[in-house]
Amino acid sequence: MVTTEAHIKQWLHNRAHLASMASAYPDWMVTASFYCALHAIDSLLSHDNVKSIISHKTRNDVLIWTNRYEAIRRAYLPLYDLSRTVRYLAEPERWVPLERIQKDVIVRYLYPIEKSVQHLVGRI
Repeated sequence: MVTTEAHIKQWLHNRAHLASMASAYPDWMVTASFYCALHAIDSLLSHDNVKSIISHKTRNDVLIWTNRYEAIRRAYLPLYDLSRTVRYLAEPERWVPLERIQKDVIVRYLYPIEKSVQHLVGRI
């Protein structure tokens, strides 16, 4: 099983990548935001000794069925859906125009996930 610290390291690595991305790729900015969130969440699940995460479905199920993760779930599941949309449907700029990435992806979804994870693992 991957450690909490390994997930935190990957989370921060993905965060640095997101910050360095060219604005010509809003779809990849969404995808990078999603993977930042995923590793933040997996760091929390590892911290909480949740060992059953073997797929997106099992992660989503844990978030859905565990009250402790309610705030995370509210931000993560829409980000999960959006990341799938921009990856698999053509015209990603139609789904999230560049000028809306900061407000509609990072501030609305990623920041609340990161803040909740930090709070729940006691790192705030």
